[in-house]
Amino acid sequence: MQSKTQTIKGPFLAKTITFLYLMFFAHQQMYGQDLGSTSIISYEDKLAYGIDFSTDIDEFFINNPDDGVNAHLVSNNDLKLTVRFNYKFLNLSASFAPEFLPGNDDDEERGKSSFQNYQANLFPGRFVQNVFFRRMKGFYVENTQDFLPTWTGGDPYLQFPDLKSITWGGGTGFILNKDFSLRSILNRQEWQLESKGSFIPSVQYEFTKFTNTFAFEEGNAYGKENVVDLRADIGYYYNLVVTPNVNIVPSVRGGIGPKFSKYTLQGEVEKNNYFVTEYGAGLRVGYNTDKLYLGVIGELNGTSYDDDDDNISNNLWHGAFYIGYRFEAPERLKRIF
Repeated sequence: MQSKTQTIKGPFLAKTITFLYLMFFAHQQMYGQDLGSTSIISYEDKLAYGIDFSTDIDEFFINNPDDGVNAHLVSNNDLKLTVRFNYKFLNLSASFAPEFLPGNDDDEERGKSSFQNYQANLFPGRFVQNVFFRRMKGFYVENTQDFLPTWTGGDPYLQFPDLKSITWGGGTGFILNKDFSLRSILNRQEWQLESKGSFIPSVQYEFTKFTNTFAFEEGNAYGKENVVDLRADIGYYYNLVVTPNVNIVPSVRGGIGPKFSKYTLQGEVEKNNYFVTEYGAGLRVGYNTDKLYLGVIGELNGTSYDDDDDNISNNLWHGAFYIGYRFEAPERLKRIF
């Protein structure tokens, strides 16, 4: 009887704690930020669906100034589709690179690539919390001609079809200006009526696992690298109100922090620590009504660090068009929340 009682209590206690945790975030979401100001309109009571069409170029540069060998790795995912769901404190998005979109189907020349990204944003008070999961597989060498002088346009690129990265990560930030709405930029759950800007310091944390299969004379070998990134950064966003329905938002950010790496291949283990610099800039133009919203985004996000004689940088160029619509939430959904 004693073991049965413990079996019942465990899941019940876990569910109770989870429920209380969600209620805490819901309370913080509803009462943590003063929305009585006439400079911010809140749409958190609306059920919103949105779609993003984006052109993302995720690229890795490996530069060795001593021997002049430079490698430029790119994934074959030109266009991505993101679907979004927003209601109350729940802000979810899922991104894919389906082959039916133009530029994602030239597998013979650039190799097959895959991409998935799942993300959630929370805004307890003036804090912003982000968590995500991202998976990418399949890269090709953009500068193949530097390694194969006989290569010409139309020939297959050098490819790494088994090179895969899986990342779990998140970030915690704080909005210094209480009259500035970051939710209007990230989730479109609010709208700014007066021009405001704010510094947003944050802490970013990521765990990435790289894997690849290498061919040797004695057979194939499986290599993997586990990487932990910790960064402190600060960004500045300015929400410029052009008209009551049109905003322009420029932004810049930078950060620094350590990177810890553990690489394993054929039973040999190599550990390294690096100092990473992070940089980013963006520009957004948005249009908003009480129901319809749309806009365009242009961003660059990157990191750079030195590995012995090599300089390694990762740049993500992001351009997107987004559109969404807000509905009245069903009564059943209101009761649940």
